[in-house]
Amino acid sequence: MSDHDSQTFKELVAIKKLLILALIRSGMTQSQVAAALDIDRINVGRMFPKGTLSELKHKGEQQ
Repeated sequence: MSDHDSQTFKELVAIKKLLILALIRSGMTQSQVAAALDIDRINVGRMFPKGTLSELKHKGEQQ
């Protein structure tokens, strides 16, 4: 993989993470996000430190 390909891959992963965060904050569950993005639910949670997504979801519900 070239440096350019590696950088592109890193950017795509970052974009996917931002999308996941936005969807969780909007009230979707990890299972719903996984289905929407066609990825495994386990991988959604593994992309972030433990507890991050549940904390974010609770903050979104409070607003």
